[in-house]
Amino acid sequence: MKHIILIYLGIFLFLIKTEGQQFRGSIVSGLNLAQIDGDLLSGFNQPGLRGGLHLDSRINDRWSMAMELAFSQSGSRRQLTDSPGAVIHKIRLNQVEVPVLVQFTEWKFKVGSGLIYQRLFNYAIKDIAGSDVTKFYSFRNNHLSFLAACTVQFNERWGMMLSWSKSINALQTDNPAIKFRSRVIGIQGIIYL
Repeated sequence: MKHIILIYLGIFLFLIKTEGQQFRGSIVSGLNLAQIDGDLLSGFNQPGLRGGLHLDSRINDRWSMAMELAFSQSGSRRQLTDSPGAVIHKIRLNQVEVPVLVQFTEWKFKVGSGLIYQRLFNYAIKDIAGSDVTKFYSFRNNHLSFLAACTVQFNERWGMMLSWSKSINALQTDNPAIKFRSRVIGIQGIIYL
């Protein structure tokens, strides 16, 4: 996992021109709507917070690279219409994310894709009776996800980003038969510095 991050960081640094390079920082804050595939719960009904620092590095007039350092919450939550065989009521994942994106700019829009390195630092799982069953599950500390995002810049100071991500590797380490994979839809406000 560390090798993949180093490769992307190396590509990021290689693509940056040292002459006339433009960097632009911003603060991002918003909400995640999350779902975990494999837990027999459906829908993007687990809200979570997301916020952090974002840095754009312009390559030319149309292309840029972006990197963030953000706190992010995701997971899943039971609804009345979910399968009666699902024993989990709620999963909450708290993690630090480092997304790296390649972006294409057209007018006030940026469309990009890339990878997110996620470091899980805390998680909690409750069953349908409301009991804490976290100790019966073992999740990986390091995850990698695919990311697609679209940003609209309203003016020089404000923007909004809509993103979608999906885990590449399974979240669990203790049960190879059940592969939990996270999917997240994010809506974030952007304040350009």
